[in-house]
Amino acid sequence: MPQPTEASSINQATGAAAVSHPRIIIAAMLISTFMAAVEVTVISTAMPTIVAKLGGFRLFSWTFGIYLLTQAVMTPLYGRLADSFGRRAVYLGSTALFLVGSLLCGCAWSMVSLIVFRAIQGIGGGGLAPMATTIIGDICKPTDRARIMGYVSGIWGIAAIVGPLLGAFFVHTLGWPFVFWVNLPIGVVTMAMVARYLHESHHNKTHTPIDLPGCALLIAGLGIMMAALVDFDRLGTPRLAGLLAIAAVALAGFGLRERQLRHPLLPLHLLRRPLLLAAFASALLGGGLLIGMTAFLPTWVQGVAGGGALDAGINLGIMTVAWTITSMTLGRAIGRLGNRPMALGAAVALLVGTVALVMVASGHSLLWVDIVSIPIGAGMGLTSIVFTLAVQSGVAHTDRGRATALFFFCRLMGQALGAAAFGGVLNAGLTHAGVHDVLRDLVNPHIRATMSPGDLQRLTGLLSDALHGVFVLGVILSVGVMIVAVLVPRGRRDTSTHAQVVSEPSGAH
Repeated sequence: MPQPTEASSINQATGAAAVSHPRIIIAAMLISTFMAAVEVTVISTAMPTIVAKLGGFRLFSWTFGIYLLTQAVMTPLYGRLADSFGRRAVYLGSTALFLVGSLLCGCAWSMVSLIVFRAIQGIGGGGLAPMATTIIGDICKPTDRARIMGYVSGIWGIAAIVGPLLGAFFVHTLGWPFVFWVNLPIGVVTMAMVARYLHESHHNKTHTPIDLPGCALLIAGLGIMMAALVDFDRLGTPRLAGLLAIAAVALAGFGLRERQLRHPLLPLHLLRRPLLLAAFASALLGGGLLIGMTAFLPTWVQGVAGGGALDAGINLGIMTVAWTITSMTLGRAIGRLGNRPMALGAAVALLVGTVALVMVASGHSLLWVDIVSIPIGAGMGLTSIVFTLAVQSGVAHTDRGRATALFFFCRLMGQALGAAAFGGVLNAGLTHAGVHDVLRDLVNPHIRATMSPGDLQRLTGLLSDALHGVFVLGVILSVGVMIVAVLVPRGRRDTSTHAQVVSEPSGAH
């Protein structure tokens, strides 16, 4: 790690922070980034076991979706709050709220209570990664900043690989609550480090207005849409259409309000540029596909194939390693080949992987599912880095931060809506089959061992058929990514602003 000096490493131009031990603060921010990055992946392999303990399989997708929704909406708000009240106070507040949510999640007694506590966790979690990045930018010299950000990208990669395996470890040893409680000592340590060593001046704080009514419209629109997607099979056409209409009105109201504000929550004017529009559309589709694989492949591994949490962790680890290697090895080629060919190559990999998944998953072969996870991970990694770089090089320096924030916001929204859509398809399949909490029995090794061969084959077949619809939806999203890639404007990206970026795999927010 770079060795900043005690005083000269502080950003004197802004006077944003006074740090007695900058290396300690940088270490705290890297730890905080790891905590944020590992949160989604660490529970992926544990969720089938949690469902087996708490029940409520129909609400399974909400445990992912509500966290992602609240996190995404809160992320841009924390930037405004940090400008108004200072980095230190906002970081400590968001981390404390995240830890309270983590503590409560481990104490959940039902799926409904877990969903409520995940919402609290997401409200706090929305500030972890952006505040860590902001604080690093404040205290590091410009010459050190790029190298530190390289460490941040590496943290996302490590967390994405370690998270699923860590979740499997806790499930097998200490119990599923520790999937959430592991955050507590880590978060307390980072809070103590920041409280002790990070101090700010008061004259540089700016009070930018925060659009709370706009936030309410955004949460209402997206939340109602997610509710409609999760339960579309039980709502009936009139009620489904009514909910979707209400969601559309709320989101349209949010868009109109954003256009009238001097300080909008999101820079929606950037949607007018073709390349950026393609990038944001790809982020939505890719985010949906990402959550579909990371949340529901472990369900197939443990419920259908009969594997354990460790097998699910290995499967997601393979996908993530493919993501990371592809990003690191092919990222440099984008400048030579251009955005469109690389985006098309990524879309082909995704389509090949998801089609193969639909074909091999019906045969209950865990090995083949591990193999087809490789092109899926490679395609998601390449798609992400292509459009991340396209966004950063496709706007002026003054718009780069807001454009990048909107890109990651779109990916989080894709994940939230994708969790609801994939969950709705799975619920519809199980409702049609006449079973609901089938996963509770199939992931419990003791109950599974007492089943007769005929009952075991019947139940795994029903769950496999329901998950088949989930994987088909993955193919549809891959086709959408392909269409977006075809529509990417021709021409190479501007290499004058080239900076190597390793796009954060899996849990990146």
